[in-house]
Amino acid sequence: MADLVARFGKLADEYESRKSAATALVERWDWYTWPGLDLRPLFFERDLLKPGRRMETRPPMDQNVMRIGFDAAGRMTVTEGYSGFLSGRLHYETFVRYDGEAVESAHFDPMGPVYLHEYRFDGTLMRSAHTVARGGSGRETYAYSSGRISRVEIEHDRRPRSVLTAEHDDRGLVSLVEVVGQFSTMRYERPPAGFDLDAECQAVADSLVERIPAVAARLAVDGPVDCVALSYYRAAPLSFEIAAATADERAELRSVDPELAWSPAEFDANADIDLDEVGSLRLVRQELALLDAEDVDAAAGAQVGRRLLCAVAARLNLLDWSRTLTVTDDFVVYAVDLELVDLEANLADCLAPDRLARLRERGWWPNS
Repeated sequence: MADLVARFGKLADEYESRKSAATALVERWDWYTWPGLDLRPLFFERDLLKPGRRMETRPPMDQNVMRIGFDAAGRMTVTEGYSGFLSGRLHYETFVRYDGEAVESAHFDPMGPVYLHEYRFDGTLMRSAHTVARGGSGRETYAYSSGRISRVEIEHDRRPRSVLTAEHDDRGLVSLVEVVGQFSTMRYERPPAGFDLDAECQAVADSLVERIPAVAARLAVDGPVDCVALSYYRAAPLSFEIAAATADERAELRSVDPELAWSPAEFDANADIDLDEVGSLRLVRQELALLDAEDVDAAAGAQVGRRLLCAVAARLNLLDWSRTLTVTDDFVVYAVDLELVDLEANLADCLAPDRLARLRERGWWPNS
């Protein structure tokens, strides 16, 4: 490790030479969706990601994309990352060296070296990965059963030691469990035969419709409630809280900015929803995350989650809330992301046409 630390210290001076050497070996350039490709075993599976997909052409400049250069043997030698947030500009580069059973990967961003990885192989199987980076150092060691990865031991100087254990069958990965100390987490589990994501999403929605009013009834609000928001950061994990605001509270926010009247981050009353006991919620979250991983820009899993929460809000709007809370005549329930990106689309999905019309008439529509 000391030698790798020393080599990392020299990377800034080696940027041009490493780039030239790696680029000179490129025989073919291909565009890939984020997050591109990686040599390390279970690198994607442990975080419910999937390798990038090859693309025929570069996508629009507002999308993240990778350009990967392959040598004559089909090995990655250069990876370029282009940022959609930065209007398509090159944001980072990785240059790979191959030397027998040792492989070295040097990663740079505009500030300079980010990390240096050293991989050791035994034939075609990676046995270890050592890392030195801005954020610390670490290593992974790999064990195999019948040629398939079965165990990853992970050490990092800033995190507890952990172990990943993988189980396979003739169809591929069955499960992936991470153990940290005395605690274990199922990182991936193949859904059982007959698992129906749509049906399981409906079961989750039914449970939410049943639970949310009881949680809302316990919110500490000072006056008649004008709205209840199902507030999420990302829709795919189906992890959210509820927030409520009075008419006076919303009027004050509206005087500053009309959109703030819909922003649950500005509401005083909020509470978490405990979903731990909801049937197969973990598998639902997993499958939605994997849908997102198929195409990060399309975010199919997030769209399923968004529609599910909107459907829950629509059903809650049909209830007689006067039995639960003191509410105003304009009371509504709606789902919204914390940055309000989905606000107008969600309101259209959460509220009946007559309620939408009334909001517009009374000047409560966002940006009205």
